[in-house]
Amino acid sequence: FTITPAPPTTGDLTVTTSTTGADLDPDGYTVTLDGTTSQPIPSNSSGVTFPNVSAGGHSVALSGVASNCSVSGGISHSVTIRAGQPNSTAFSVSCTPIPPTTGSIKVTTSTSGSDLDPDGYTVTVDAGNSQSIPTNSSDGVTFINLSAGNHPVVLSGMASNCTVTGGDTHTVSVIAGQTVSTAFSVTCAATTGALKVTTSTSGSDQDPDGYTVTVDGSTSQSIATNSGSSGVVLSGLSPNNHSVELTGVASNCAVSGANPRTVSVTAGATASTAFSVSCTALPTTGSITVTTHTSGENQPSGYTVTVDAGPTQSVAASGTVTFNGLSVANHSVGLSPIPSNCSVSDANPQTVAVTAGNTTTVSFSISCTAPPPPQDHAPVVNAGGGGTILIGSFTLDASFTDQDHDGPWSYSIDWDDGSSPERGTAPSEGPITKTHSYGLELLGKHNVTVTVTDSHGLSGSDVAVVTVVASL
Repeated sequence: FTITPAPPTTGDLTVTTSTTGADLDPDGYTVTLDGTTSQPIPSNSSGVTFPNVSAGGHSVALSGVASNCSVSGGISHSVTIRAGQPNSTAFSVSCTPIPPTTGSIKVTTSTSGSDLDPDGYTVTVDAGNSQSIPTNSSDGVTFINLSAGNHPVVLSGMASNCTVTGGDTHTVSVIAGQTVSTAFSVTCAATTGALKVTTSTSGSDQDPDGYTVTVDGSTSQSIATNSGSSGVVLSGLSPNNHSVELTGVASNCAVSGANPRTVSVTAGATASTAFSVSCTALPTTGSITVTTHTSGENQPSGYTVTVDAGPTQSVAASGTVTFNGLSVANHSVGLSPIPSNCSVSDANPQTVAVTAGNTTTVSFSISCTAPPPPQDHAPVVNAGGGGTILIGSFTLDASFTDQDHDGPWSYSIDWDDGSSPERGTAPSEGPITKTHSYGLELLGKHNVTVTVTDSHGLSGSDVAVVTVVASL
């Protein structure tokens, strides 16, 4: 018997897809054979296969195509299957961009006036979507993916003293694919007021360091003995009655009128009050007794006590000396030289007030330790000459050397006028030249102290005495 295999009656069908354009269908399509057998197929596919399809004509359909896409030649293909051979058909799809359905709103703010809201505002769209925004924001904040149409935009969180021009709600029409803007304009009224205080002082021996103005027993500011019309201004005061007091008045001076006094402050305005002070001449001379107490190792045999860079006396390491015939005023009492292994626990120099006919006592406590290693030495400071100057500028010509050359160095200059010491750095040894002004209220002697500190923390100081006079 000879058996011949029967000829094949089926074949395989491969379906491919290619998709071009924009916004392609992300989940692909479905291909269906003869309306019954289906398979998923990607947007761009090298093929899915239907096996053992009977020979003859068949229908192949592509479905699941997005609305922005079209199939070249239609979504259905007629295919003739050849038995025992590979068969294929291809679908070509092109897609166009999907037009936008949403838009955006940009919100900006501008705020004017006084006492602006410190923590900004809140913008809310459609009563649910909120963002914070500063009181003045030209860049603004943007709300995206909003449906086309009208949306309520609300500005909230304004302080009670602020109002929104045109109301706190704007109706904004969103256009698909675009960003529309809306701006809120806010005006704030002042909630606090200010107080200007001036002083005028007459008579002799006026207070050299000025006075202090205190409001309600807590807020204070320095003021000159003769402030002129500008005075000092204390701001941020509640609209109410406030207690204003002038303190720091010398014992030979008296304030005319009530002190403290009550001043009424109005929101958005500056109230004023003027203090008039009269001073009488102080007695002429008094005395200062200086006592030294030295403890520790390697104590020096003694020191030199200098008063206002004028009279000097030697004093033992632990001893007492007295200076008589000193004018009734504040005097600078300095102790020098202080060895590098010793330190003064008190201020040096010290400002001492001399009263007529009385002896004021000042003490210096010095502690000494073993001297530092030989390679560490304090800078040697020369404060330069002082002298007598007219009211105005004084130029300090100081200099320093350091035998260890261990810079950089820092320096401070105490002008002895109540101001903060002037500080700086010096990259090399040599001169320190600075200019400082002394006004009419600073007549008298000033001990200008120059201190230089090396990189190891060792310091040296010197004093130049400047006498400020109204005429030569």
